[in-house]
Amino acid sequence: MLHQIKHYIKHCLKSFHLHGIHSPFVFNLEKKCLRDKSHYEPYDAMKRFRESVKNNTTTLHIQDYGAGSRVFKSNKRKVSDILKHNSSDEKSAELLYRLCRYFEVKNVLELGTSLGVATQAMALSGAYVTTIEGSPEVQEFAKDLFKNHSINNIESVCSTFKDYLAQEKEMTYDLIYIDGHHDGEATMTYFESCISKSHKDTVFVLDDIYWSPGMTAAWNKLCEHPQVTASVNLYDLGLLFLRKEQLQERFYIKL
Repeated sequence: MLHQIKHYIKHCLKSFHLHGIHSPFVFNLEKKCLRDKSHYEPYDAMKRFRESVKNNTTTLHIQDYGAGSRVFKSNKRKVSDILKHNSSDEKSAELLYRLCRYFEVKNVLELGTSLGVATQAMALSGAYVTTIEGSPEVQEFAKDLFKNHSINNIESVCSTFKDYLAQEKEMTYDLIYIDGHHDGEATMTYFESCISKSHKDTVFVLDDIYWSPGMTAAWNKLCEHPQVTASVNLYDLGLLFLRKEQLQERFYIKL
């Protein structure tokens, strides 16, 4: 917790608003997407999706391949608790929807489905979402949720991230969302594996960049990666861009 508090204070001090951003690309991203206060109709569907599991007491067995949980001591967890502690919050889900909409994303790769809150949000933009979940019971539960909510543009895959990324698939994605495992070294490995599945305009989104010192160290290294030209630190999320027309620069934005 001290790690998060320390870096939140630093983030606030480093953050600046529109007048401090000299990159037209990031200026427009902040103004037209990150700080967009419009109410979009899909937000209502996202709320209904969340409400449908808010009080669900179904117990699922979690097969955790990552860094584990700070909250849960057992691998048996209620759906309502998973929503509360392991799923994207409303603000983050809406932001993911806006990012897909703003960049006119057609294909998304998501590493870490959980209950599918973020998955649904990105799918509502019209993008086709391939989402990977390593825990079989969680993957099946989320898959049923998508079906119950009549979401047909999601491919749900039960696999470890490592095994899925090792497959030779000639597919590139416009947005790659890495949300799972929460281990710094693993996150860097996943990023490297995803490079071959990206193109020059792909947006990489990393969740929980201040989850641990290891995750923060990984984020800092990725910001200096030779193929990364711009990074946007939102504290809860980090965005990485590969645009060659952009000089390598780090931006801190407090929403």
